[in-house]
Amino acid sequence: MKHQDTYVGVVLLALCAIVYWLTTGFPEVPAMLSQNVPPTFFPRLIISLVAILSVALIFNGLGKSREIRARIKPAVLITASIIVLAGVLVGLLGTLLTLGLIAIALPVAWGERRWRPLGILALGLPAAIYLIFSAALGIRFPPGLLLDWLL
Repeated sequence: MKHQDTYVGVVLLALCAIVYWLTTGFPEVPAMLSQNVPPTFFPRLIISLVAILSVALIFNGLGKSREIRARIKPAVLITASIIVLAGVLVGLLGTLLTLGLIAIALPVAWGERRWRPLGILALGLPAAIYLIFSAALGIRFPPGLLLDWLL
């Protein structure tokens, strides 16, 4: 394992295993309250996706032939800051409005300057998530303090 991607992938895979094990301790929810989706479904879905990407990262690292010294780039810190800010704002603005803001902020932080695709993403992503989770699965998102206050 000569490349840092391999190390990062192995650590992420180990963390995924630990977090997946933690989900086995989730309490059972009565069928009346579960909305047809057990509480372990979404965390395990995300954990599985991270595990798949970690395996890809391991193979990518194994395929690299020379050592690369990695530094944390400013885009990584900006992305992390936007995600932390979104975690703070979700209680105030609500899930769907926060997703729309993230759909604009992340691509702009990464250098995207075409406003039409950004607008489509900012409107389409929350709409698709609403249709999938609220309409199809019956899961309700918290509206946030701002919408509670306005309504």
